[in-house]
Amino acid sequence: MQRLISETLPGIFSSTFTIIIPAYNEEDVIGKTLDEICDFISSNHLKWSVIVSVEGRDGTSQIVSHYQSIFPFISEIKSNVRNGKGGAIKRALDRIESDYTILMDADGSMPFRAITYNLLLLGEYDALIFSRYFRDNSIPFVRKLLSRVFNILVQASLGLRIRDTQSGYKAFRSDLFISAMRKVGSTNTFLDVALLFYLKKEGARVKEVKSIYEHRERGKFNPISGIIGMGASLVAFRIRHSRFYKYVPDGLIDLYYRKFRWI
Repeated sequence: MQRLISETLPGIFSSTFTIIIPAYNEEDVIGKTLDEICDFISSNHLKWSVIVSVEGRDGTSQIVSHYQSIFPFISEIKSNVRNGKGGAIKRALDRIESDYTILMDADGSMPFRAITYNLLLLGEYDALIFSRYFRDNSIPFVRKLLSRVFNILVQASLGLRIRDTQSGYKAFRSDLFISAMRKVGSTNTFLDVALLFYLKKEGARVKEVKSIYEHRERGKFNPISGIIGMGASLVAFRIRHSRFYKYVPDGLIDLYYRKFRWI
């Protein structure tokens, strides 16, 4: 079991945490991820909760329901409509009643212990980004190249000094997270950039920490679609927060929301 080394838990672990896991067709991996989380919470007798926000038509929901029947701290939010990662996270906002919130991918590509090991930093910071790009983690070259290029553009256009804005693993002070997340309009993976941008505007203290990461390809990666979707989102977001936004035609705004926002 993943017991903490000390018999007396550090103070941060007596705080309440909500773990949000957006899950789209993750039946092959969600069980292992929940095993790791449930073992940690139950063995350390923590007053934490886990919300799995499920989309898709595979067996993910049935697996989550099984864990929910065993562990009372697990709950599920099911949607039959594909709303993207942003939509999945937003559905969980009204259920957050904790001091802190952890966002996690469903595939377990980052060990849960890598997250809990760094939670003590929440005593000094309002948000933690668990970065994939500090260690010599195995990430496919094309993905790494696109991520690096995109990150350079993000830093240049929005001033976010975060190397891995797209990490699916983050922790926040809940009040700041909820406030910032409610302002996010993107439903695609650009939501991570928008979330960090709004946190910065609210004066949040953000810390990027080194983390172990094992890349796991889920589905067929389409770099062209990724470039178009994220590029369009970055341009649209930058214009939205500029003095030129009032001159943008309504038809162009509608086109973005219909064609690119969810990619």
